[in-house]
Amino acid sequence: MKRTIVAQQGEVRVYKIDVLPTGMTTKEPQRNTAGAAIISHSESGHHHVVPDAEVLERIDNVPTGMAILYAICREPTALVQDAPAPHGHVPLEADSIYELRVQREHDPFAQQIRRVAD
Repeated sequence: MKRTIVAQQGEVRVYKIDVLPTGMTTKEPQRNTAGAAIISHSESGHHHVVPDAEVLERIDNVPTGMAILYAICREPTALVQDAPAPHGHVPLEADSIYELRVQREHDPFAQQIRRVAD
């Protein structure tokens, strides 16, 4: 599979790919009230979404804390933030497949902090 990085918007990294991985297990992603596929949730309720595309969420062979989704775009669309004042959008071309990876982070302090034992 050929993978080319297109953009990064917040915690979502966007790759254009030439073919979907074979043999993967997927599920339908959550959708917002407008019907757009939610790619990444926001604590403020302003999610990163992809409208007007078939979106699959991979559920096998995904590292802990990460999400991998695939957008199959038959028409032009974009990765957008559904906020009143969103930051820039990432255009997604028609007749293309995109891999959308929601990044993870490691908090070393969470690994070290524990209740005091006496």
